[in-house]
Amino acid sequence: MTRSDGRGGFDTSIDLFDETLREGAERAPISATIEAKCALAGAIASAGIRTLVVGMFPDVPHNIALLDALLEEQRHGSIPKSVRFVVISHLGLRLTQSLAALDGLGRDLSSVWLLAIHSVSDEQIRHLYPTVREKDGETFDQAAWEAVTDRERRVANLAWYQEQLAQLRPVDRLGGLIAGLLDAFRADPDHVQDAVEVVRDAGIRQVRLVDTAGTCTPEQARTFVGRLVTAFPDTGFFGHFHDDFGMATANAVVGLGAGLRGVDVSIGGFANRAGHPAMAEVVMALRQLHDVELPGFRTEDLYGLSRLAERTYGLLENPAAPVTGLVTHAVQSGIRTDLLNRSPRIFDDLDPADVGSREIRMFGVRSGQDGMARILREHEAELAGSGIEITDTTAERLYDQLVTEWEARSARAREHLLTAIDAYRGALFDAFFTEDAVIDWVRQSTTSNRE
Repeated sequence: MTRSDGRGGFDTSIDLFDETLREGAERAPISATIEAKCALAGAIASAGIRTLVVGMFPDVPHNIALLDALLEEQRHGSIPKSVRFVVISHLGLRLTQSLAALDGLGRDLSSVWLLAIHSVSDEQIRHLYPTVREKDGETFDQAAWEAVTDRERRVANLAWYQEQLAQLRPVDRLGGLIAGLLDAFRADPDHVQDAVEVVRDAGIRQVRLVDTAGTCTPEQARTFVGRLVTAFPDTGFFGHFHDDFGMATANAVVGLGAGLRGVDVSIGGFANRAGHPAMAEVVMALRQLHDVELPGFRTEDLYGLSRLAERTYGLLENPAAPVTGLVTHAVQSGIRTDLLNRSPRIFDDLDPADVGSREIRMFGVRSGQDGMARILREHEAELAGSGIEITDTTAERLYDQLVTEWEARSARAREHLLTAIDAYRGALFDAFFTEDAVIDWVRQSTTSNRE
């Protein structure tokens, strides 16, 4: 694996997998149309992302239709030919159905990659693995499965995995195959290594390590990934991290430094539960903190992507989110502003323009009389044309008036914002189509049909 000098273990061509269309959409309170998702995909690809995760197959018809539309966009040039689309499937019967669904599109599938996922942690082997087998119509003796040891279950799990991957070798019509190891960071490390050996023997050279419950720590990411990268130098490892404990971005960046060739990201970090590493955080942390530039990536698109995703999915980013938040680069006038004039990066290592945002200089009560005097001095030339003489007395008088004006504006803004916050929260809760609501709907629909 080629590395750049002076960049530690970072790969020379990091490939970020964007999950905005898949897990990001799963968090949306509104249903985005396929047209809206295609527009979002086009914007993501234009920014420089080379891999778009489309969704689970085969039991979500929307995902099949979305892939069809994305391939059409790519055929017409709206999405670059270099972009690959990843579809996800469990093994067994669902994998067979997924391949059939792909064939049913009747399209060139050379830009489509299949991510075949499989459980490797003891908890998932115990519970999810038999569920997948039962979906194949098999008679699975759950009692007997519960009675054996974790070690015995791992052996059976691995044997079935080997059998399933052996069937994938003839899938030449696709761009490639990726093996996804679910709950890898809570699994027995030796079992994960055994699973990767099965993957390698099946001729698959890309492995996605999934931090299913967001329990991975940066130290674990470093040691766990480092061990696998060292043991399997001819395999490309990728990370799928969750932010349940606020460590997703740190895990992603540390994992990349340990040899991951890519990680999953999403706009705004939106994904299941607390989300994924936010695309903007990973891209800018790599650039600003590790001097790693992603080839062809347009960082100036990051702010606009956040605003587009908000409107597509009806989800608002934290206004103070790193990199792309609406108020992240806002500074209240005062001593900080004076220092910023002398050293623009003294408090903020990012130039907001680099991500398509801008610095906002605000005024408030905490700005004080010194802040008022500074503003007047900086604009003395233009104020002189209005007959305003800049003196300490003028600054003191105007400051008292300014406080009154600021408080009046603040009161109006407070009412507007609180109303908007209540309305947004209410809209979110109204959008939750709960299971109880589904049952009520089924009853009503059934009654209506009978009548």
